Amino acid sequence: MFNRIRVGSTTFQTRRALIVTAAVMAGWSLVPRALYVEDAVLAWNQIAITATVMANQGPLPQSRSMTIVQVAVHDAVNGISGRHDTYLTHGPAPAGASPEAAAIAAAHRVLVTLFPAQAPGPLGLDAARVASLATYGLTEADPGIGWGESVAAAILASRANDGAAQAQFAYAAPGSGMPGVWVAIGSTPALLAGWGSVTPWVLRSGSQFRPDEPPSLTSGRYARDYNEIKEIGAANSTTRTRDQTEIGRFWLATPSAIWNHVARQVIESRGLDPSDTARAFALVYLAASDAGIACWDAKYTYNFWRPMAAIRNGEFDGNDATLGDSNWQPLFPTPAHPEYTSGHTTNSSAMGMMLAFLFGDNPGMPIIALSPTNPTFPRNWSSFSEGIDEVIDARVYSGIHYRTSDEVGARVGRQVARFVLNHALR
Repeated sequence: MFNRIRVGSTTFQTRRALIVTAAVMAGWSLVPRALYVEDAVLAWNQIAITATVMANQGPLPQSRSMTIVQVAVHDAVNGISGRHDTYLTHGPAPAGASPEAAAIAAAHRVLVTLFPAQAPGPLGLDAARVASLATYGLTEADPGIGWGESVAAAILASRANDGAAQAQFAYAAPGSGMPGVWVAIGSTPALLAGWGSVTPWVLRSGSQFRPDEPPSLTSGRYARDYNEIKEIGAANSTTRTRDQTEIGRFWLATPSAIWNHVARQVIESRGLDPSDTARAFALVYLAASDAGIACWDAKYTYNFWRPMAAIRNGEFDGNDATLGDSNWQPLFPTPAHPEYTSGHTTNSSAMGMMLAFLFGDNPGMPIIALSPTNPTFPRNWSSFSEGIDEVIDARVYSGIHYRTSDEVGARVGRQVARFVLNHALR
């Protein structure tokens, strides 16, 4: 599926280089050392993920930002090489355009548009662009610069009216306060209640893979989920092990923060050229963005209550097998959006399964996963599905998701990833 770097190629001349500005910008726990990169696509992937962290973006906006960057870079590079179908039709690339220049210009244009405050200064995005061009022996006169910027402008324009800017608004679930219906905990408003209506990148609609409704409150499955999380997900649980607590803490990081690092490992290990590297990153993030939309469509369709509300009101759910506890607290704070399905498992499954589809579930190398929310607790997996299984458990350990919601979310993420692979960037 992928081609290795062609050493000495006049089309893709790759050099191992130290991108000083990128390394300084990535002074964050996932990047504890200077960043050595094989090509400009990898360099600007790291700069982009760092920029989203510096902007303090939440999981869904972060996935959207990264998708815009990676799709722009993909189209800029593959518009020159012709290796893979581009996301949009951009016309012919100019003669003599360097794919490295195009990747740098495309990523830079997107990032300074999304995060203009990060552009100036000796450690800013503008300085990173200058350093990157110098690394590859390029100048602003390279035809790839204008090409990359025009491609980025087209991708940005295609998402300008996607509904993301209108997704945050005051929201109360119909029937709020009734058993089984989501209600905000504390004063934090509902998070991005309109994200399920954001225009998908590849899916036909946010409801395309909408799952069946959550288990009935009177069902045995609901009682199983309820009693499991009541015991192991409680702040004062006596059955949760120390490792399970740390696993829960690990997965408090955003899906992008965890899976971007994983994706970089396998891509770098394969020595892919810029066209294939750009496609891999773009597919991972296309899957992540559309999975987030699909998940939020389900959340605000079913408006299912969180474990904290459920357990504190267990005597009102009509199920004799669920005993209430008015003082119950989860291990970690409850997010401000409905429970079903789990956002993290849906997004993590989409990203992990896309990597599995591209490289095989067992990529033939150890996978070391890092998290900024638990930097001294790295995870070691032999397969991508092992990481997906872990996040399913983690959200139960954390006291914020029932197991059914995690498992259904993982299934939806897998469906989204397969659809994206079959319909985009072929």
